[in-house]
Amino acid sequence: MTDADALVVDGLAKRFGGLSVLRSVDLTVPRDTVFGIAGPNGAGKTTLLNIISGLLPSDGGSIRLYGDACHRLPAQALARLGVARTFQNIRLLRGLTVAEQVLAGAYRRRRVGGFRGSAGTPRARAEVRELRDQALETLEAVGLRDAADRLAETLPYGDQRRLEIARALVSRPRLLLLDEPTAGMNAADWTGIGELVTGLRESGTTIVVVEHNMRLIQAICDRVAVLASGEVIACDEPDLCLRRPEVRKAYFGK
Repeated sequence: MTDADALVVDGLAKRFGGLSVLRSVDLTVPRDTVFGIAGPNGAGKTTLLNIISGLLPSDGGSIRLYGDACHRLPAQALARLGVARTFQNIRLLRGLTVAEQVLAGAYRRRRVGGFRGSAGTPRARAEVRELRDQALETLEAVGLRDAADRLAETLPYGDQRRLEIARALVSRPRLLLLDEPTAGMNAADWTGIGELVTGLRESGTTIVVVEHNMRLIQAICDRVAVLASGEVIACDEPDLCLRRPEVRKAYFGK
């Protein structure tokens, strides 16, 4: 097993027409850590996550996942390499139960596919049972086991956020990307998400979290990079980073 960092971003750039959204972004995320990405609106945080997860191509720079170059790979290939993510806006599949939502996230781990998978062979049925058991275990881990048979859209908002994390987790990712996981939550809900993320780190998952909630960043992150106008203006332990004058200026102005 290599000791390479989980994620290394080197000189990443992205333009939309004449607008430079990211300008030579450098990041290093050690394995088994929670790494925060913060910054004011329009700083380029979600664009950065979209490039790391393969949803957008970059216009320059490179990305390495556990030492291997991956910046030219599409999202499906990155998912097979162990990258999973959630989105800023909840993206549940209407009409599916909580357990079915999580099963939908397990596609990367299916071994029986194609004709055999659709024909209902004993092997295929056994795999479906195995994946459902794993889905239920994942729901137990995020505190939603008792809601497994409910329609997902009937869950409270905070539990829908937990469900999205469970759907990403069931694929057993090496790198989990969370985009604003506490957006719109009250203090009780976002505190629970923070405890969940901390537990995931302790179980050996490397996590990159984009977040506006600076109290959460301080509570759960080992390090945080602050973006402003598409550039990293500071990267350090959260308490140290947030005291820097350039960070305070980016958030609060002069």
